[in-house]
This record gives sequence, C-alpha cells and structure tokens, in this order.
Amino acid sequence: MTALAPLIGAFLTIVATYALGSLFLARLRITLLCAEKAPLAFVSGAALLHLLVFVILTLHVAYVSVLAGMLFAILAAALWTGHGSLPARTDIPKSTSLIRTIHIVFAAIATTFTVVYIFCAWAPEISPDGTAYHLPLIARYLHAHGFEAVPTNFYSTLSEGIEMIFLPAYAIAQALLTQHSDISTLAGAGSAAALVHLAFLIALALAIRAYGYRVGNALAGEAAALLVYLSPVAGVVGTSAYVDLGAAAAVFCTFYFVELWDKTRDHAFLACIGLLAGYCYAAKYTAALMAIYALGYVLWRARSWRPVFVVAACAAIMAAPWLLKDWIYVHNPIAPFANQVFRNPYIHPDVERLWREVVRSYAVADRSTLPWMAFVSGGVLQNPLGPVFLLVLLVPLALLALRKPQGRRVLLPAVLLLLSYPANIQTRFLLPALPFLSFALALALEDLPLLLVVLIAVHATASWPRNLRRYASPDAWVLRRTPIRGALRQQSENSYLSEVPNYRIARFIEQTVPPGEKILATSSFADFYTAREMLVRFGGAHNDDLMDVLYSAWHTPSRPSLATVLRFPARAAQRLRVVETAVMPKADELWSIHELRFFLAGKEIPRSPAWRLRAFPNPWGVGYAFDHSPVTRWRTWETAAPGNFVDVDFGPPSRIDQVNIETSGDNPDVRLQLEEMDAAGHWAPVISQTEQLTLSPETSLPLAANYELRARGVRYLLVRDNEPGADVYAKDPASWNFSVAGHAEGVTIYKVEGVTIYKADGVNVYK
Repeated sequence: MTALAPLIGAFLTIVATYALGSLFLARLRITLLCAEKAPLAFVSGAALLHLLVFVILTLHVAYVSVLAGMLFAILAAALWTGHGSLPARTDIPKSTSLIRTIHIVFAAIATTFTVVYIFCAWAPEISPDGTAYHLPLIARYLHAHGFEAVPTNFYSTLSEGIEMIFLPAYAIAQALLTQHSDISTLAGAGSAAALVHLAFLIALALAIRAYGYRVGNALAGEAAALLVYLSPVAGVVGTSAYVDLGAAAAVFCTFYFVELWDKTRDHAFLACIGLLAGYCYAAKYTAALMAIYALGYVLWRARSWRPVFVVAACAAIMAAPWLLKDWIYVHNPIAPFANQVFRNPYIHPDVERLWREVVRSYAVADRSTLPWMAFVSGGVLQNPLGPVFLLVLLVPLALLALRKPQGRRVLLPAVLLLLSYPANIQTRFLLPALPFLSFALALALEDLPLLLVVLIAVHATASWPRNLRRYASPDAWVLRRTPIRGALRQQSENSYLSEVPNYRIARFIEQTVPPGEKILATSSFADFYTAREMLVRFGGAHNDDLMDVLYSAWHTPSRPSLATVLRFPARAAQRLRVVETAVMPKADELWSIHELRFFLAGKEIPRSPAWRLRAFPNPWGVGYAFDHSPVTRWRTWETAAPGNFVDVDFGPPSRIDQVNIETSGDNPDVRLQLEEMDAAGHWAPVISQTEQLTLSPETSLPLAANYELRARGVRYLLVRDNEPGADVYAKDPASWNFSVAGHAEGVTIYKVEGVTIYKADGVNVYK
C-alpha cells in the first residue's frame, strides 16, 4: 500500500479534474478536435477544481471524506452525463509515409520519457521548494481542515492554485497510509502531488501538439511538444511538487482558447479565456501576464468592451479569492510584494527588497555566464533548458518563424511572458514562455523534417538522465537516474530520502527537539519531513525580529553602541517626536532605535501607561524602543528616508530637559531632529545642544537575547557550522545560557535555557 497510496490519490484527482473540465466544456457546448479535448478539459477542470478546494478550505471542512466525496461526485456526474470519456482518435490528418514514420519515432521518444517521469514523480518527494513550502503548507491546511494564517512563512501568501489540486491527492494518499507512524512513510504521500504535477506537464505537451494539428502544422506541433517535454528543466520540475508546469499549462491553454475564439467568434470561449487567465494568476504571479495578453488581444480583435468585460469578470472569479485571502491574513492583497504600499506587521519591506535582489542575480557576478547556465550547465540557476535551445540564442532560428503568420502569433505572448524573467532568473521561470519559443523554433524547421528529427534526437539524447550527468554542473538540479526501487518502495522511504542532506537534517531535528517546540534558524530545510515549526529568518517579520535580537547580542554593527543626547531648557511637553531628515546613500541603511529615553534634571522619566507611541514606518515595532531591553530595537525595516519618525504623546504634559536616543552603528548616515507639537497642532523643531556618546558594551547582551527568545516561545536555535554567528555560539554557549542539544550534518541545535530578570536602578539585570 505504501507504493499504491500516492498512485491512487493522484489517479482519482487527475481523472476527476479531467471529468470536471469535460462537464464544463460540454455545458458551454464547445466543439473541440479530439486531440484538443483531453488537455483543454484537464486544465479547465483544474481551474474549476482549485476553486472548489478553496471553498472547502475556507469553510474549514477539509476532511479526507469531504475531498474524496467531491472527487467521486464529479466522476459520478461525468459518468451519468457521458461527458467523462476520452475522445476517439478521428481527426488525425493524412500524411506521407515519411511523416507517419516521424510521428512514430516522436511517439516512441515521448513514451520512453513518460515512463521515466512516472517513476521519478512516484518516488518520495525530495525537491527543494516542494519539501520547503509547497507540501508543508497544504499539509498544514489539511491538518487544520482549512486555511489558517501562517505569519512566519511569507510563502503562504503566494497564490496556490496548483497546490489546491495537489491537496485532495495528498489527502487521499495520506489517509491510505495512516496505519504507518513513521513520518517518512506518511510523507511518502507527497509523491501524489508530484504525480499530479506530472499530469500538468503531459497536458501541456498534448496541448502544444494539438495546437499544431489545429493550425495545420502538425509536425511542428509534435516537435515543439517534445522540445518542451524533454527539456531537463521540465523533466525535473514536472516530476516534483512544484507549480511551474501547472502555470505553464494554464498559460498555453489560455492562449489556445484565445485562438479558438478568434477563429470561431463563439462567445462561449470568452468564459474559458477568462477562467484560465484568472487561473494563471492563481497558479503563479508571473503567469498573470497572460491575463494582460488575453484582455488586450480580445479588445484588439473585437473592437468592443463587452467581450473584454466577460473575460475580466471570469478572470476575477479565479483571482479574487487569493487577493481577498491575503488581504484578510496579512493586509496586503498581493503579498509578499508591495509591502511599502500595503504596510503590514507580517512582512518587512527590507526583506522583500533583499529577496528581490537575490532572485534577480543569485550572486552571479559575470552576467555573460547566464546563457550557458540557463541552456547547458544549470549551475546556480538550478536547471538547464537543454543544449539544443542554444539555437534560439546563437542561431536565432525562432525568428525565422516571423515569416509566417502563425509564427508571429506565438512569438507575441512569448515576448510578453519573458518580460517577467529578469525578476527571477532561475531557469524554471522561462517555462511559461518555452512552449511558444519551441513552437516558433519547430515552425522554422518544419519544411526540413529530417533536420527536425535530428534536432529532437539530439535533444532526447542530451536530456536523458544518464547523459545529463556528463555536462550539467554537479550542483544542478536535474534527473540523474530512474528511481524504480524508490518509486515501488522496494527501497524504503527513509533509505531513499537519506540520500538528501536536508532530509537527514530534518530527521535530526525530529530526534533532537521535543514535539510542539519552535526552532529559530537562518535557512530552511525539508520542512515537510519534520513536525517541528521552523522560524526561518526572512520568513516573516516575527522571525526577522527574533534574529535581530540575536545579532544585537554579538554582531558589532547591530549592538547598542551610540547615544545621541539632546539637551534643552526644561519644558512641559505633551508630544515629542524624533524625525529622520537625511536621504540615505545606500538602500540597505535602515534607521533603528534601541532605546528612546526622556530625562528631567538627570533623572530618567519612567514610561507611563498613559504614553501613546507612534512611528512611521513600522508602527508595530515601536514598543521595542521603550522596553529597556538592550537587544531589542525599533527599526524602519526599509530604507530610512526623510520624514520617518518616532512619536511620543505623554498624555498629561511632562516636564523634560533631555532626550537620549540610543542606537547602533549600522545607520551612520541618519540625521535626526527633535520636534514638539505646539498648541496649534503643528510640529516645530526643538533647539537643543547635541552630544554624541559611545556606550560601553554590555556583558549581559547574550543573556538578554536568551530572555527575549524564550519570552517569544523559542527554546531551540539551529545554526549551520558555516553561517554568521556559529563560532560565537560554539565558543562559549554558557555565556548565552545555551546547551548543545545535538550536532550532526554540519548543524548544531542549541537549547535556550531559562534566564531570570530583575530591575536594579531602572536597568534590566539578567541572571
């Protein structure tokens, strides 16, 4: 059953998805070629099924009985109406014996790779993002029987249209494995999601092939389908619990329905266009560009706004739920982006900036090496497209397709989709545009069928797993073998997964950290294979604040080391604020305040419950500047800018003659001004004498950090041996009151022991 469970879950989901799409297309009375029905029905069904699963999660009734019942109800309806059967092959165009032979060769190549792909998808899931957040999030929703806020993982704010199709397959497979207690066996249900994703890859290839038949370029369609299907990036991503091939299938089928509408002007196709255009957004943000193409093309060809409104309304049905979900959970409808527009306490704008910078470059210093990595070696871009695609770059054969109207039609969406690629340069972000580029390339060579056969043969040979090992870089993520024993579970899940370092670390976490505990870490691991909650730096504002506490205890630029002292004649002030006035020369310079103190005659005025604290930006963290902790600080968490402020309303006026602003050395270009609100409600500068002081380093900072971590429910810290701070903790864990819970696989897990706190002369003392 361990081997059959993911197959059963995936099979039921795939068949029900196709059946739902068939019912939908039949309801619209749309007539399709036999070659078109299977892929278009499957992808249309996925769009509709994702919405049904979304509703189930929203209602918090995501039980396996409900999900399985939904699938069986769809299948029953399809059987009852007779719309669930696969079409007969009755529209194959006549061809010469040479072309028929080429079709047979292409079919044999596709079948061989399909067998390999099935075994790869069937094996336990080991993909980086699949085990880091795609599968952990749907497992979390299933455990909670519905959506829940996950403020410590910003990936939960991305649209999850493909994951919604994974969820019933995963739920059924997991239910069939409930007699097993080992987490590696239970998590084997994750391969059900990978098998569903493989179905999207197959549907995409079939749709490309069918499009060739539709437009009278059958050979080009088959060749283009194989160029995509055999691509190393499509092979490894399409057999993992990723979403990129699902998004690519939604993109191409949107284009397909636009073409069908343009040819027939059947208004029923407008609903299909809209639903799939909206599903592109639900599948992946970068695929949302296809909605722009669909709306623009329909407006251009129809010369009327009415069909555009139909498409837009149907697209909104698919996209709006995800916008609304993010608005409810994180107050930002397009999270994790635009956090400076939709400000919220869950995702820091500076983290968004850093993330954008990373995915735009992946630390590639020499940009001229990117084409070689994208097409051949993979490297830091993870996967190669395949060496034959160098023809697109070195010998721009695809541009020859511009001579033909059909070539121009496929290159237009390709250009539009490529506009998003610089935002994330990993190769898999080229997948939505790849079908169009492949069709153009095949179209340019269609008149030379033997040359096209040679091209596909070279592509197949170069993409074969054993051959990929010969030229792909060692760190590239590609298929390197066919895991037959792993798929059939003749090799145990634990044995198979133990070949992956992140899995071994996840198991180490399971064995070392008690259930229910939270673990603070700089980087993520195979979260799918541990039941412990990982608080990964950059995963959310809460995680960033926790890591900043640690850094403030040992990282010299982050420690409280400077004080700006402002002295002025005593006055009864009701409201004072500190304002930043300078333009920062670097984007990574934030403004921070460890402590903002007010004095009268040399004596600090204690904070009163009557005080009202405000700040811009990051009003949610302003309390850190008034908590007397040396390791917490209010930060702008975005580039400091003129007009940033921290504002204190004392309630009843308070007599003050001195303000101390304690900060760190990592914001040297900040320039501050003290202002007071006058009786008319206007801010006016306070004329003062300014003195800059250097603060003596406190020896209690590590214990203060310990206290803050435990106060926020964190009792374990996971540190890689080579990451910043590792040597500091390892050298003297006792000074932090940490104990080593375990060390393995190049990581150390520290237990954060208890620390007591008391006040002496208004200062926190840790012991």
